[in-house]
Amino acid sequence: MQAVFYGTRGSVPVCEPGFFEFGGNTTCICITFNSGRIAILDAGTGIRKLGIELIERGHEQFDEIVIALSHTHWDHIQGFPFFKPAYDPRRNFTMAICGVDGAGEELKRVLEAQMQSEFFPVPLENIGAAFRFQQLDLTDYTHPSGVKVAAHLHNHPGGAYGYRIYEGGKTLVYCTDIEHGDTIDPDVVALSRNADLLIHDAQYTPEELPDKTGWGHSSWEQAVEVAEQAGVKKLALTHHDPEHDDPFILKMEKACQERFPNAFFAREGVPIDL
Repeated sequence: MQAVFYGTRGSVPVCEPGFFEFGGNTTCICITFNSGRIAILDAGTGIRKLGIELIERGHEQFDEIVIALSHTHWDHIQGFPFFKPAYDPRRNFTMAICGVDGAGEELKRVLEAQMQSEFFPVPLENIGAAFRFQQLDLTDYTHPSGVKVAAHLHNHPGGAYGYRIYEGGKTLVYCTDIEHGDTIDPDVVALSRNADLLIHDAQYTPEELPDKTGWGHSSWEQAVEVAEQAGVKKLALTHHDPEHDDPFILKMEKACQERFPNAFFAREGVPIDL
């Protein structure tokens, strides 16, 4: 299994000098499985570049590509209308998120809303590719490909889901947009237990966090604590604050690695092999 970040930024994208090393696109990760098939986590602005690369390299996974969303805040869906493979009528996509509505109508409605004529010239129903919407109430799920997924609802305004993805003896855990509060969420630790790679929200410094109560995010120190309690092998910190430039994040990364050497702040375009 391999993970590549196409968007590492939280809240809003940034495109300014001093933000290039870690990237300025909002959240999007491409997972490549041992079979060569891919899945996508979140559809922030980074999904635009991912789509361009898939077309340029002649990617032919036409039967199904899963796009799994942690939640539907704008920075996690705003790139979707600019995802070029979605306009290819040969392709089939499953848009998935956890929930209790098995038909996925609420998820479909959210994506339709940002593509209304007031906001975008092409409505969802005319986009080209075939889309299936799944909003599953799941704790454990095995995809027909054999990939196993578990999910957990955690604390974020409106709610957000973390995912545990298992294939071929390797485990990746994706846990962004989480506010632990005064103590670390034990369910997040359980979801992350012994993961080969934990991807965790680290938008704030420990010093910034007290002033951000209720904003729905974590500090790098909290992410490290989850990794330590769960016994994970590698920790990738993401959802970088748009106010944090490269020198600022490098300083945070150094402090983080002094406590957890196998930790790093996510950089766009850098493959992570499990």
